[in-house]
Amino acid sequence: MSRDSDSDSGSAAPTLASLRASLDVLDHTLVDLLAERRTRVRELFALKRREGLPLYDPVREAALIADRLERGAEHDVPPELVLAVFRAILQASRDEAGAPTAP
Repeated sequence: MSRDSDSDSGSAAPTLASLRASLDVLDHTLVDLLAERRTRVRELFALKRREGLPLYDPVREAALIADRLERGAEHDVPPELVLAVFRAILQASRDEAGAPTAP
């Protein structure tokens, strides 16, 4: 029997295939959420341009990172992972909008 097989010996333990399928669903959800976030970011930058507001707000970004680190800690997510993910997300948002880069 293959190690990737979804059959088991009568146990209720998840199989490799079922765990991978579950991770695939989570990954697809993450991508869907990133797409939705990009839509909101475009709306935010459009509003900021209309209102003459600066596109980059370092105070808001610092508060956002602090909040996400706190939430990550509540769920036992390593701070390095939270920082890497949100720095990448924020940089992609600034790049798309043509906003200044964070120092």
